[in-house]
Amino acid sequence: PSCSEKEIQAVKNTLESGWWGLGPKTEQFEKKFAEFTGFKYAVGLNSGTSALDMALKAHEIKGGEVIVPALTFVSTGLVGLYNDCRVIFADIEEETLCMDWQDAKKKITPQTKAIIPVHYSGTKAQFEEIEGITIIQDCAHACGTKNIKTDFDACWSFHAVKNLAMGDGGAVTTNDKEIYEKIMALRWCGIDKSTWQRQEKKYGWDYSIDRIGQKVHMNDLSASLGLAQLERLKEMNDRRKLIVLKYLLNFRDLKWLKLPKYDDESAWHLFAVRVEERDRFIDHLLAHGISAGVHYKPLNYYCNLFGEQELLITERVWKTLVTLPLFPDMTNEEFQHITKTIKEFKC
Repeated sequence: PSCSEKEIQAVKNTLESGWWGLGPKTEQFEKKFAEFTGFKYAVGLNSGTSALDMALKAHEIKGGEVIVPALTFVSTGLVGLYNDCRVIFADIEEETLCMDWQDAKKKITPQTKAIIPVHYSGTKAQFEEIEGITIIQDCAHACGTKNIKTDFDACWSFHAVKNLAMGDGGAVTTNDKEIYEKIMALRWCGIDKSTWQRQEKKYGWDYSIDRIGQKVHMNDLSASLGLAQLERLKEMNDRRKLIVLKYLLNFRDLKWLKLPKYDDESAWHLFAVRVEERDRFIDHLLAHGISAGVHYKPLNYYCNLFGEQELLITERVWKTLVTLPLFPDMTNEEFQHITKTIKEFKC
């Protein structure tokens, strides 16, 4: 995560304010984030996982089937299990690594309740409205991605490694007032008014509970970080884009390294390349002090959780995926070390 004096001062101010829990900073962040994303409402939560779970619960998705891409973080699949759904995997598009919408539509049955497209690495997944099926966008990688659809609810992550980082945090954005009000109650044990809202009546003690909720709300320390990060998000994402362009330029002649296509609308949360000798390549980077990731081991590999399902493109592509370092504060020296090391790899 990129930390400036803005983040330090924002947290210091909240610490000194005496109000650390769910309160005015969370409310302020929700309003600013809704405005930033183009939605009417935002609900601050403690993680992207909770955001997906709360969205399913607010839409009353219980039982039946939920379709998700297998190439995603495990949370996208687990939230279906949390809500007693069978999780069905769609294959991915070879180029974008996002859900193959045509494959997803083939897997719709009378039991399908919801589909969760994932905007992998910040690249927009393609999808459309389907009558009778709830579509919830997984935007964990997409904070700052341009032109995210606002007619479908979206779930966001503010984990420490995300483009907008809070350490941990998440949000649901929606244009539906009823969904917004449901999640506002569900996130705080089903209570209809938060402590901060009750403060208007000198800490009014009375509230109502008419549904079973969870304690998954955001707090003001996290929200303070989020407000500072939101101010800097364009600057940080522009820096990511510059590093991506430099990577593409430096690696354009490496025939053994398959590069992603440049997408100016992407938030570029990840820079995922493909290498046939993936594991040896990662070992080479590690030997030179460079950490590389794999996003992700597909969820159909966890057949004890989700059941065995065959996915031809996912199965072939994921074995070549490597995520190279990409963060706003990368120095020129670090960049040169990474590119030199990669060019020295003998494929």
